[in-house]
Amino acid sequence: MVDSIVRAVTNDNNFRAIALDATEMMQTAAKFHAASPLGVEILGRTLMSALLVSNAVLKGEEHLAVVIDGDGPAGKIVAEASANGLVRGYVTNAQVNAEDVATAVGNQGFLRVTKEMDENTEPFTGSVALTNGNIDDDFTFYMLTSEQIPSVVMVDIAVDTKGQVQVAGGFIVSALPDAKESALDQFYAAVENMPKIRTTLLNHQGPLGLLTKIFGKDQVKALSDEKPALFPAITKHEYAQLLGTIAMDQLLDMYTQDHGAEIVDRFTGEKIAFTAEELQSIMTQKKQREQA
Repeated sequence: MVDSIVRAVTNDNNFRAIALDATEMMQTAAKFHAASPLGVEILGRTLMSALLVSNAVLKGEEHLAVVIDGDGPAGKIVAEASANGLVRGYVTNAQVNAEDVATAVGNQGFLRVTKEMDENTEPFTGSVALTNGNIDDDFTFYMLTSEQIPSVVMVDIAVDTKGQVQVAGGFIVSALPDAKESALDQFYAAVENMPKIRTTLLNHQGPLGLLTKIFGKDQVKALSDEKPALFPAITKHEYAQLLGTIAMDQLLDMYTQDHGAEIVDRFTGEKIAFTAEELQSIMTQKKQREQA
């Protein structure tokens, strides 16, 4: 299986759809996080849902930030996704153990989506109450309530007992403005009765195969096919620039008391270490900028 995100429309012009196979991407993401199998599943459902919604409501270089803040033991879940197929995120308590995703996330709380369009437009945040904590259902409710677009977001990820991802994928289908009520009824019924997403992808039918299971053979026209991916990791040089924005007294504390600094990238789990000499160089450059 090769990762793919497919944009499509139905031939009757009632729906637009985005479907993806993100198995390889999620296999990579799982390696970055010291997560339990359930933690990997929660991360995958969040990353894929965020990626599908971002591609449905954004364009170009626009991106969105997601926070799922439920009352379950998983804690806060954060994701960022772009319109061009990039995504990243983390689960605060990645080692969570619970009965299922909904129990781990909780059904009391909020899903917040902040859309960042361009430098001339103020970010816009939409917030909805969690419906059941299954994540994709919560994004479905967000699309209907905040975006006011009748849609279904559905994702699936199979994780073994060692936390290895076997398959991951999903889709978002949204009604177009002139969609017929009868077409909507047929669509909802088809989604209820379709095979599991993992079954279709494991049978090598691909993202377009997911849409065929809903609408029927030859009823969907693919418009584009791209590869989803994780955002590139932030480099040590970029972290050094961030350290240079910290107050000088804080940098001095790191230098004199800790004899260095260590930053943990929440999105990758990578630890970035700075020696005392590197901190001294950062402070020197900071002082020079402030005196210029």
